[in-house]
Amino acid sequence: MVPHAENFSPRLNLATSGIQRIKRGDGMPRGGARPGAGRPRKNADDGDAKPATKKSSKPPAAVDAEGFKTADAPPGWPFGKERPEDLSEMTPLDLLLQVVRDRSADMRLRLQAANIAAPYVHQKKGEGGKKEERQAAAQKAAGSGRFGPATPPKLIASGGKKV
Repeated sequence: MVPHAENFSPRLNLATSGIQRIKRGDGMPRGGARPGAGRPRKNADDGDAKPATKKSSKPPAAVDAEGFKTADAPPGWPFGKERPEDLSEMTPLDLLLQVVRDRSADMRLRLQAANIAAPYVHQKKGEGGKKEERQAAAQKAAGSGRFGPATPPKLIASGGKKV
């Protein structure tokens, strides 16, 4: 016997030359389906309960399938929602500018929309970088002098008229 064998796990068999595991034979479940687990099955006795049936209510004729008022709805019709404005053709910048120009909108909302839209409408005073400055200087230099656009030919052969 190995000294201090009582300090080791009882599953280890230290009496043999090497350490080996003892086969599991303690009857503990290892996997698979558990008896009684899962959703309870319906019995024939439980068949008495009838499921609730939903009453089908047709929307009024003045409301379409999406719940919006139709064009033929009478004025003051209390059911349904007003169809929102079609914004598919508007860009986000156009929408922001529309909010800015709307005098009935809250002033804070108008100021916030103006603050968001301003960089897309107006360039900052000192925002031009080195590349833009060089491009502007090149445009200015190319407009005159040797590298400027050439003058068109004179129409002497046709008496000064275009052919």
